[in-house]
Amino acid sequence: MKKTTTACCALCQISDVNNATTKSDLEYAIKVLKKGMINNKEVYFTTGNGQTSVFVIASPGEDKLKETLKSIGFRVKHTFARRVGYPKTGALEMYLKNL
Repeated sequence: MKKTTTACCALCQISDVNNATTKSDLEYAIKVLKKGMINNKEVYFTTGNGQTSVFVIASPGEDKLKETLKSIGFRVKHTFARRVGYPKTGALEMYLKNL
């Protein structure tokens, strides 16, 4: 599991998750992100910590991951096609959680 900051200092991504990612692993990651948000001292000079929202992209077939995300308060906010060249197995889904 990996946190990636975005150009928007209020938003980050959790990546390297899949159907094998446990609810407790995701809950711990959210706990760490919330602590970073509350203790943020990096205003104006870095996007390292302090994000107020987090998103996860779930691929087709990651049904267990999707259920786990929903169970801890993530909501589907957008669906979109995979890049050209990938098998047409379904859409990607963006899950978002406000901390």
